[in-house]
Amino acid sequence: MALRIIHVGIGIRGRHWLELVKDYAETASVACVDADNRALDEAKSKYGANACQYFSDLGTALRTVEADAALIASPSSLHTEHALQALEAGLAVMIEKPFASTVEEASHVIRRAAEVGKPVIVAEQFRFVPAERTVRKLVQDGLLGEITCATFVDRRRMPSHTQGPWMATMQYPQLQEIAVHHFDSVRSFFARRPLSVMARVWNPPWSDYQHGACTEAMIEMEGGLHIQYLGTLTSHRYTYSVWIEGERGVLWTNRKLVMWRARGKKLFWPVKRVTVPQGDDAPFPREGSISLLNSLRDALMHGKKPETSGDDNIWTLAMVEAGKRSAAEGRLVSIKEVFTHATLPQKAQEEVA
Repeated sequence: MALRIIHVGIGIRGRHWLELVKDYAETASVACVDADNRALDEAKSKYGANACQYFSDLGTALRTVEADAALIASPSSLHTEHALQALEAGLAVMIEKPFASTVEEASHVIRRAAEVGKPVIVAEQFRFVPAERTVRKLVQDGLLGEITCATFVDRRRMPSHTQGPWMATMQYPQLQEIAVHHFDSVRSFFARRPLSVMARVWNPPWSDYQHGACTEAMIEMEGGLHIQYLGTLTSHRYTYSVWIEGERGVLWTNRKLVMWRARGKKLFWPVKRVTVPQGDDAPFPREGSISLLNSLRDALMHGKKPETSGDDNIWTLAMVEAGKRSAAEGRLVSIKEVFTHATLPQKAQEEVA
């Protein structure tokens, strides 16, 4: 029997998920929820009024429709509220990044999920694209030897009017909505805990965002690993680059190619990408998403812990929150400082300690 999914938020990313669920044999959309009637009308016109039920209120949908999971793609300021509503109704949750607005909010979701015995999966799809899986494998297999520095650069031409209207006025749009992906990739590649973040945010004169369309950060990880990060929403074209320096050579990716240059050599050579589940190698917005749906299926049907579970992703969220504090206060912020032990689930308290 197909897993029954309620889609919460059917804006740009929410409609991506409608398409993905429609094409995934083991899931079925049973309801769409959005407070914007225009979004509901657009979904009805595209997918048909009878494709599933449509609601402007999540509470009504939860009382009306039988479902197994909620797929939350609403504005990030509503993620915690919607996740808690779905958990209270007995549903599993897959939630778009950022998981929550703060570590404290995320901890409430994690704690409630544990109490009701339902999984929470964060939709960090970049982890599962072939190039990133390849980099992760090579790093963790020891190809580079000891690693002490890496450089991440993400340039995007992403005017606010092409996104949800709430992004134009929110605080830290690049850091909260985009850098969160890259900080999660950092954790995935190196399998190390973050220790501290020093960040600065700004707006170029031509930005149509009200705050923080550009972010630069210095991140320290366990084992003396230092990462330079630059992200912008106001570039003139899209470019992405990860450059990892190791004692045995340099690994580079643009999320399409993976290239290796051994120490002492002049040239980079292409690396064959690892095999991923069919569909994860598709172009955006599908890239990496099959593994997320597989995670939801396996968590519900087989009790398997998801790779991007809420209690794992809270460390990514802590990096974002440390970056916000650092930018606001003009100082280096430790990850331990971000965590408040009184509100964390026991497992996370032990890991922080």
